[in-house]
Amino acid sequence: MMLSRHRHALLVNGLEQRADPLAASAHFQLYALTPSATPTAPADELIIVHDFSATQIDNNLGYYVVSELLPLLTAQRQRIDTGYSEQDLFERSVGDIVRSMAGNERHAWRLFYANTLNATQASAGLGQPPGRPKETANDFIGLFGAIYRYALERIEGLPAAASPLTVLDVATCFGFFPLLLARLGVSDPILGDIAGCDLNPALMGFADDYARHAGLAQARFGVADILADDMERELAPLPARFDVVTALHLLEHLEPEQTNRAVANLWRLTARRLIIAVPIEDTPDPRYGHRQVFDRERLLAIGRSLGGHFEYFEYHGGWLMIDRPHSGVRPAGFLLAA
Repeated sequence: MMLSRHRHALLVNGLEQRADPLAASAHFQLYALTPSATPTAPADELIIVHDFSATQIDNNLGYYVVSELLPLLTAQRQRIDTGYSEQDLFERSVGDIVRSMAGNERHAWRLFYANTLNATQASAGLGQPPGRPKETANDFIGLFGAIYRYALERIEGLPAAASPLTVLDVATCFGFFPLLLARLGVSDPILGDIAGCDLNPALMGFADDYARHAGLAQARFGVADILADDMERELAPLPARFDVVTALHLLEHLEPEQTNRAVANLWRLTARRLIIAVPIEDTPDPRYGHRQVFDRERLLAIGRSLGGHFEYFEYHGGWLMIDRPHSGVRPAGFLLAA
């Protein structure tokens, strides 16, 4: 059970008068739903109280869930076993915090989207004059703001074409990158139709609702499985091919044996340029559902296997950019850049 100290003050005050928290951090307090006279006795359910205000409901919630709430919950495993994995707890907790901020779930998610997009755009300097902004990658918004800006620079680096570039972001999660591109597309003649797809229909519903609410008609979203044999049919009614396809932190979520099929599907959807980004980790991080790790050599092997012109970069992780031979880009072999 998730309570907001700001929205549920009456309930939280009553809770604090009846019992001490089992544990606490800077933003969270844990209580047993049925306090026991024995501090170590099992609890049937936990109440989580958070201190976030409406202006703090953004993608940085994930950072605080990982750094504060998950350690508190892990420490209570002997008292209550939720039956959820770390990834389940992470995703469920972020959603519960967002929903706790409004009686109407749609309004709560719109708040989350507006706050996140505004903060990410400001952090990354997107839509600002050229020049890399000060990097603040110690949280989710700072990190992904830097990643999104870098991806946009790779998109804008394509040679000019007769028509604006179409872009598909695969496994887009909340759809932040397509929505940011749609915001920029109003003033950027390079960008045309923008789409995002993900396996999770709920997330695509949230993203589509926000796009319509914010008047971002340039962005469209669809449900699709990157491992499907008929990926083009999965995408319908979205187009079957896009000038640029991005897969930003997708491959690490797949099993190793699924990688080749996913990459092949990404390449089939790509008319000109495929951009892949992955974290560089020693071991997969289970909190985010990572199942495999990548390094320079693994990414370069993917580039060689596709038969296009490929480049490798390192910037908050590893990047692979592959161009089709007819895309107007000179053959590059590979390039290591920081």
